[in-house]
Amino acid sequence: MDGIRLSAYPHYSWYAHWLTVRPPRVFDAHDSRYVTHRLLLTTNGDADVAWTSDGNDRRFHSMVGDMGFFPCDFASHSLAITTTAGFQAYELCVPDSHIRGVCDSESLQPVVGLHAIPLFRDALIRASLLRLAVGSGSRQISEEIGDEIAARQIVMGISLLAGGRAPDWRKDTSVFDPCVMRRIVERLDAHLGVHFSLFEASEGFGLSPSHFARKFQHSTGLSLNRFMNRRRIGCSLILLRTKGASLSQLSLDLGFSSQSHFTRLFSGLTGFTPHQFRRLHIRMGE
Repeated sequence: MDGIRLSAYPHYSWYAHWLTVRPPRVFDAHDSRYVTHRLLLTTNGDADVAWTSDGNDRRFHSMVGDMGFFPCDFASHSLAITTTAGFQAYELCVPDSHIRGVCDSESLQPVVGLHAIPLFRDALIRASLLRLAVGSGSRQISEEIGDEIAARQIVMGISLLAGGRAPDWRKDTSVFDPCVMRRIVERLDAHLGVHFSLFEASEGFGLSPSHFARKFQHSTGLSLNRFMNRRRIGCSLILLRTKGASLSQLSLDLGFSSQSHFTRLFSGLTGFTPHQFRRLHIRMGE
């Protein structure tokens, strides 16, 4: 997870690795020098897990698909994993100061005191965790979900599972990270020829449709619909330079509701009707 810091989410220094336990070996993780939070996803086999924190023991049986979250506070703690047939998990370790910092920057409550969640299943957290995985695990998740989004989804999901309160996103005036914005635009460009709803556009970015719409407006100065229509007009400027498709077919291919709708938007942005633009280009080409 090491690399250049790309956003406000400190995933660049999170430590992630595959954890394999083979019998009769017992994995025993004691209090580390650097206080971390551990998030484990069982990917193969099953095991008995013992979690000890400040003298209190908790024991459970983890199977494929199960996850466990273990915040490592300043009290003495350990994590012991025993298996009879073999066990593999993907483990993500996050410094305590980072997870508290992300909770604070996202206005998540509680900022402190996240307790252990020894056994749970959550599709969004699982997908985000695999997005940060190495090797084949990362290829199971859409490339539209960046590392910074996955990191945010993990922190959000864990906080809410631990009883936190979701922030009031109506006050959010932040913009998308440039890397995230590039993925959004690439996704929108791939769907210019079809009706693409706000729900579909926001899917996979860890935001509700309304929050995505507000953040998109702050990032571009345009609503999602107006932004896509401008991208469609931009594509039409290229296509109109050929003598191929009719205007009715062109408007249909670009996802406009009608030729008149296409003509109205085109004229408003360029000062020419599509027909005038095509004739002008043809004369200039001659």
